[in-house]
Amino acid sequence: MGWKQNLKTVLKLSVTVGIFVAIFAEFGGGPVAVNRADFEAGTLWQQPNPAMPGIVGKVKARLGGKTLPEALVPLEAEKVCKTAAESQVYAKVADGRVLPIKALAHCENDSFSLLMASESSKEFVPREQATGDTVYLRKKGFQVVPMDLQDLWKEVTSIDPMVFVPWFIFAMFIKLLGILANVYRWQILLRGQDLDFGFGWLTCSYAVGRYFGIVTPSTMGLDGWRLYDTIRLSGRAVECTTALAIERLIGLVGLFVVILLFMPFADLGDRSLGELAQAMAVPLGAGMIFGVLLLLQPSWFGGLVRLMPHPKLRNFLSSAIGAATAYSQRRSALLIALACAVFGQITTMFMYFGNAMALQVEGVTMAQVLYASAIMTLGTFLAPSASGEGVRELIFVALLGGRTTAAKAFLIGHLGFWIEKVPLSIPGGLPLIWPPAVYRAVSREELDKVRAQNAKA
Repeated sequence: MGWKQNLKTVLKLSVTVGIFVAIFAEFGGGPVAVNRADFEAGTLWQQPNPAMPGIVGKVKARLGGKTLPEALVPLEAEKVCKTAAESQVYAKVADGRVLPIKALAHCENDSFSLLMASESSKEFVPREQATGDTVYLRKKGFQVVPMDLQDLWKEVTSIDPMVFVPWFIFAMFIKLLGILANVYRWQILLRGQDLDFGFGWLTCSYAVGRYFGIVTPSTMGLDGWRLYDTIRLSGRAVECTTALAIERLIGLVGLFVVILLFMPFADLGDRSLGELAQAMAVPLGAGMIFGVLLLLQPSWFGGLVRLMPHPKLRNFLSSAIGAATAYSQRRSALLIALACAVFGQITTMFMYFGNAMALQVEGVTMAQVLYASAIMTLGTFLAPSASGEGVRELIFVALLGGRTTAAKAFLIGHLGFWIEKVPLSIPGGLPLIWPPAVYRAVSREELDKVRAQNAKA
């Protein structure tokens, strides 16, 4: 393995670890004093102003010279616990500052019934036991997600197995359908290069590739194994590489299609990330159209290669044009492959919907979960992390947090990781160890060879 590959692996692992540290670690939190009179009167509570626009709206307002609304508005005391489950709650403390409060830590059965024991203690006591003119609340420190491990554990232990198990099975099954659609897409594209592999053989190879993708993500992976496996059987490296290259392009176009398809129905524009995604509708649409035209009319884009400022962009466009040109007489294969890509993306989205139903998530619609899943897929494609871990959870919290608890939004994404990697990837090692009749066994010499080849990549 070269130093560049090592650096990429270290970078991805570092980003993943950094994300989880940022999610679960809190810096600067602890007891903060408030006046008992203000607390009893319920006049110290505030919440984010619903009229405050997101990132894009703020930029537009400033560029247009418009005045932004107040960042915070008063919050009724009896609504503190319910509001805290959906958004950040603030309180005016004894020294006059307005600080974020971890109000859920004080709540039991939607009632604000606990207070911190003292300024130097992290213990909570019943509200009636706190005496004196000053009471103490738990200030929220710096934390990316307003959630503790206790919040996560509370959600996990509250799962109803009678609800969870059927929906978990549904999520696995629907994702399995998407995997089979991806195998069929691969078969169609290989046939476009006059390579006729049986569906059973390709399914076994795809399963082995997913297995290697989870146990050795830095050296082999799904694409590396599939490329090796088809080349060793056919001996036609150019054609196998071309099919894989065009598959990646089609997958990206399919992702753009589903994002644009669900965007009008998701109603997540009030989330900063959702607003940013909506602002990207035109670039995403342009990218989708460009990708479709590149697939169907690659000759139109030959002149663009020279205009690309960066060598990597030139190489990417050149290889994409070359791969698409190989299918210029097989456009029907490209359209079928694109339909499979869209179907595969939709099954991934419904897998996360199944997760939400398994967790009995309330406050979000089906369209919102599906759209958040599509944005999550794009995020894991763009952000460097190990298997998308950390990124998927952050995106779900950013898009669905506020409509449901941060812990539930986190678990929707995190459960997808376990479905993808354990029941739908680990068993992929079985065709490698005990290959069925439809799949030719791989010898120890061949396996050592592909490992050595990937280590040099």
